[in-house]
Amino acid sequence: MDIPQADLDLLNEKDKNELRGFISNETQRQRVQGQTHALTDSCWKKCVTSPIKTNQLDKTEAVCMSDCVERFLDVNLTIMAHVQKITRGGSK
Repeated sequence: MDIPQADLDLLNEKDKNELRGFISNETQRQRVQGQTHALTDSCWKKCVTSPIKTNQLDKTEAVCMSDCVERFLDVNLTIMAHVQKITRGGSK
């Protein structure tokens, strides 16, 4: 959603900062949602390989989903730590 510059010019600094914060939070929320959808899709395709017959995953599928999610989170945390290290001027 684009806000016309003329409308932004009508806001005082406090309101502009509040709007910037809101937009930043919403952008971050969208990223998290996107990652969650990607994770769900990826792990589902990997772990649920047979037709669904009940309202629960079988034991093998449930363990696979849990492991998949944990691995995804571990990788993301490792990548984030590496990027933070680089941005702080650390070695690669």
